[in-house]
Amino acid sequence: MTISDFADREKTAMAMRVTAAALVLLSTSCQPAQQQRLTVEEVTAIADSVGVLFDQIPQAVNALEIDRLLGYYREAENLTYLAGGRITRSHEAFAAIMDGQFRSAAEADLRWLERYVDVLGRDVAIASATFEFTMVLQRGDTARSSGTYMAAYVRRDGEWKIEHTGHTFPAGAQ
Repeated sequence: MTISDFADREKTAMAMRVTAAALVLLSTSCQPAQQQRLTVEEVTAIADSVGVLFDQIPQAVNALEIDRLLGYYREAENLTYLAGGRITRSHEAFAAIMDGQFRSAAEADLRWLERYVDVLGRDVAIASATFEFTMVLQRGDTARSSGTYMAAYVRRDGEWKIEHTGHTFPAGAQ
């Protein structure tokens, strides 16, 4: 990886976090305002909880447990997935994409390289990571990719679920 590649990856990661923050703030702007700022302890506890959930994504992918993977996402018509320049709305549409991507997989290896959790409030946090991904298809072909993945977690009724998610690939990547 060259210095230019690293800089491009960092710019992409920052852009994803800013975009995710804007999406979440827009989607939750009708929620009641919190009266008190979060303490350092509260921020740490939220970041730790969301980080544990975020780290379960590669575990589910690597085990090819797609139903488990889908369980981390809010089952709602407003689940938003952004990838390849396209926006997909709804858990059902997202599930169809995941099924299509993993149906022919024999093995998967998803790794977070650098992971971040940004706490935006008591009920909103953004987890993002640069990643490397390798998939071996049942017919023996191997596919590899890398990029940035982002998940906006929202806590409703005490449960953290992903409501907005997306990934990008470095410029020029196939």
